[in-house]
Amino acid sequence: MAARTWSTARTPHIEVVTDAGPDVAARVATRLEELRSALAQLLPPLVVDASPVQVIVFRDATLAGAYAPTWRGLQDDVAGFYHGGADRRRLLFVDDQGRTPSVAQHEYLHSLLDVAYPEVPLWLNEGLAEYVSTFTTQNGHAKVGDALRPHLEWLATHELMPLHQLFTIDQASSDYHEGDRRGTFYAESWLLVHMLLSGSESDLEKLGRVLVEGRDGARFETVFTREFGDEFSLRDQLTGTLRSGRLVAREWMIDAPTGASAPRVRTRTPAADVLGSLALELLARPVPQREDAEEHLRKALALDARAPDALAGMGWLELMRAHPTEARDWFDKALAVTPISVTAVRVIASQLLLDVGQRSDAAERRLQVTYVRAALERALAASPDDPELLSLLARSWAVWYGSDPEPGWAPALRAARALPGRADVQLDLLALAALTGRETEAQRVYDQRFRDSDSPEQRRSAQRAWLAGDVFQANRSLLRGDSTAAAARLEAARARVADDPELSRMAERYVAELQRVSRATAATDQENQAISEYNRGVQAANARLYTDAEAAFRRAADRSARPEFQAKALRLATRMRQQQDGERAFALARSGQVGEAIAIFEAMDRSSMSAEDRKWLDTNLARLRAQKH
Repeated sequence: MAARTWSTARTPHIEVVTDAGPDVAARVATRLEELRSALAQLLPPLVVDASPVQVIVFRDATLAGAYAPTWRGLQDDVAGFYHGGADRRRLLFVDDQGRTPSVAQHEYLHSLLDVAYPEVPLWLNEGLAEYVSTFTTQNGHAKVGDALRPHLEWLATHELMPLHQLFTIDQASSDYHEGDRRGTFYAESWLLVHMLLSGSESDLEKLGRVLVEGRDGARFETVFTREFGDEFSLRDQLTGTLRSGRLVAREWMIDAPTGASAPRVRTRTPAADVLGSLALELLARPVPQREDAEEHLRKALALDARAPDALAGMGWLELMRAHPTEARDWFDKALAVTPISVTAVRVIASQLLLDVGQRSDAAERRLQVTYVRAALERALAASPDDPELLSLLARSWAVWYGSDPEPGWAPALRAARALPGRADVQLDLLALAALTGRETEAQRVYDQRFRDSDSPEQRRSAQRAWLAGDVFQANRSLLRGDSTAAAARLEAARARVADDPELSRMAERYVAELQRVSRATAATDQENQAISEYNRGVQAANARLYTDAEAAFRRAADRSARPEFQAKALRLATRMRQQQDGERAFALARSGQVGEAIAIFEAMDRSSMSAEDRKWLDTNLARLRAQKH
């Protein structure tokens, strides 16, 4: 790898890296940019602005085969493949003068769908990719949908599979990877898409509606059946199309010449950059190829110790090994490189945000997310409209928001508008709408994107995120002293998740905790009121306002639930009553009615008095009796 000479060609949406020479790089970049422009006119919902796709084109098949994806421990026999990683979307294939355009166009269509509608059914994904693989352009005309003879010849000797079976195949299905069923899956998917798009312009409009409504959360099966008919009618049409062999290509005028601006070509691309990119691809696989990735990373860093993507890759590898301190050291080195690498920041941010979700310590979460946000802000300064960076910034506020999640709302809204098909981005928007008290917006996102989703996991994640926002807002209401608003919000949340046993139990726990906190708060308030009344009693006693003091001490005893405090307040209330009686007795004595004064003192309840009070009583009685004699 290091001994090879690598070239790069860049267009606004494509970056081609190849060891097959700068001419190949420029040719592939130009063709894919033309395809993107043409599809944006033909089927606008298919093309969403995102960060550039990296295309790695190998000169020889042996090297390309070494990076083929695996299935059950064995490498798949594929001409090329597409994969979305933590750093970027990426296509890999071998240069073959006869097949490169079709393979590149097929895989590039996957990259477009991965942004526009990541959850599109596999048959439509592969069928569309095959359909546009024949794309050509000449003199302002674009063309797709030429007949693919290998598929027709295959279907001539193999039976069509039932459509309900075709529709349920996904990337985990053996029919997608093995034997004759794989050939039938690709051929039948292509034929079905061709049939659906072989008619008038309304067919494109129908597919556009399917893509948009499915992307926005509607059940694909419902929308697709509404636009194109049910399985049985489609089966009859498909059989008729296969028998007739009439497959009409679709042609259209391109509004403006595409590819007019030649790609920017760099004839010498550092091998360290290529090795780092390939290492990140190996780490991003469903089963990460750690040993191979580490070998690539160490070779890259041997060539350039400051290669930012390789440094970030080493940090990612250490996170996988549960070595966060070592990971942070590598990430620090990657972020120290100037100018900052946007792809390295995507790796760092995405993996640290995954890691922070496993941390329970609030201080650790705060420090880690603060670190991520600082890196993202630097990358956004270099690439301010990058939707992936915006989505990561929004996610940082969804996973840790401290006491105020409001700053996360703006990036979440921008990311959701830029990437409407990304369920994870829409989920973060829902979470931040709920956390910031935007109940109407949370309801809108849930209704539009998740309520009718084909994925129960997505619906539950959305409900859980919304519930977490309700809990946060309820706690805010409690801090403001508004327990009624807090209770109303949690009761509404409990009703909303009543059909989900697990979430319902969570909501019940939150409601029970709110009730416990409310009771504790009420009890605390009651005790605080008791203390306040007690203090009023002390102030009145010091001012010799014994009637007011007695009333205050009795109110203190009534409000408190603490026996010791009640007894103390009542003792003081009794003392205030005694002080009042004593003053009345002294007034009588001064007017010569000493006997009546003595009678008042003698009537006092000695048993309720403290030793000090009894001494006060005995002293006053002795004086009055002496005065009488």
